Amino acid sequence: MTTVTVTDTFDHPADQVWPVAADFGGIHKYMRGMDPAVVHGTGIGQDRVLSMAAGEVVERLTWLDPDAFAYSYTIISSPLPFERYVATVKLTPRGEQTDIEWEGTFEVVGVPEDEGIAMANGIYAGAIKSFKRFLAG
Repeated sequence: MTTVTVTDTFDHPADQVWPVAADFGGIHKYMRGMDPAVVHGTGIGQDRVLSMAAGEVVERLTWLDPDAFAYSYTIISSPLPFERYVATVKLTPRGEQTDIEWEGTFEVVGVPEDEGIAMANGIYAGAIKSFKRFLAG
């Protein structure tokens, strides 16, 4: 198993960052060029279907703890080179700032491991950058 962790800090309090980071079905609102997700269900167990050039990615929300500012999801199906994929997004309040940790654990398949690691790193860092841009207004 491979683990990729991306950390960063927002210049906003957690109560402003959480609604953005935790909007599981609304990630397209913050990510430039992404089509709206198709969402099936609500809360834990909901699926989001993300359209990508390579095909659809189906992710399922598997754990949600709003009091701890954290959630986890898994990939159900995807053209991405990941199997047994589980990711957790966790916010840590620090006064007027908020730390974020986005960690994914998975097996890389079909491409060299370093390529899969770079892809996951880029996805997490790109999403965080998009969240920051949205929060900056």
